[in-house]
Amino acid sequence: MSRKGGVMGRLLAAVIVACLVPHAQDRFRTVYVTAVDSRGAPVTDLSAAEFAVKEGGQSRAVVRAEPATAPLHVALLIDDNGTGIFRYSVARFIDRLLGRGQFTISTVTGQPLKLVDYTANVEALNEAVGKLTARPATPDGGQLLEAIFEAAKDFQRREAARPIIVALTVGGEEHSTLPARHVLDTLRQSGAALHVMIVSGGALRSTVTPTRPSALLEENLNLSEVLGDGPRQSGGTHTEIVATTGVAGGLQQLADALTHQYRVDYAIPDGAKPSSRLSVSVKRKEVTLRAPTAIPDR
Repeated sequence: MSRKGGVMGRLLAAVIVACLVPHAQDRFRTVYVTAVDSRGAPVTDLSAAEFAVKEGGQSRAVVRAEPATAPLHVALLIDDNGTGIFRYSVARFIDRLLGRGQFTISTVTGQPLKLVDYTANVEALNEAVGKLTARPATPDGGQLLEAIFEAAKDFQRREAARPIIVALTVGGEEHSTLPARHVLDTLRQSGAALHVMIVSGGALRSTVTPTRPSALLEENLNLSEVLGDGPRQSGGTHTEIVATTGVAGGLQQLADALTHQYRVDYAIPDGAKPSSRLSVSVKRKEVTLRAPTAIPDR
């Protein structure tokens, strides 16, 4: 390389570094992410230098990456067709996270029914979990879309730091008329991560003959889109389990991941327009990062 080329290269590198170094007038954003290894176990020793953030396609300076300590707000949505199969697993999940935040529990029957509002009170949570025993079935499905939408809308009002929605379902027909794009946008604006666990391949909810085939198809497609795109866009997870015995282990793995999240702070240069499109990656090989790709407008 010529001397001129070397000087130009160093100048270009200096300009790039200058653009990425945060200044006092910069604005800062926080995002919560989870890093796991090939076995799904949390990776807990990442440094700020190992993270890379792009917002709206533009690189942003990562100013801090540390273990997340902000309280969790967890909305548990139980769509079990009255079987009670999630009761034990939910109890263990809450036990694992006690002391780290607050929980609300809702069942999805015809419409979402809240059993307990956000609380860390053990007696109140035990009483709510105790209601997840066998109950009248809803064989024609319910309104899981409505439950996700209401949980996300509630988070917008609360402005919770680390909102989490956990939807547990045995499948079935969807009866909410909410369009997927409306639910996904509300989820994005809430900042909540959506974690979906579906118990499939069983006879936990039979399929009934629809009376409005065209409308029901649209509603099911809306639900499928939210359960698929919601976790990916929000930094959550989508898990399908064939046997109900896998629910407890799946929820314990999720609890472990939530207890080992990272708080990543990055800078937006003064004058730069914030974007709702986000890309967070990690430089270390064999590490999978769960991070949102769509964030609230700010």
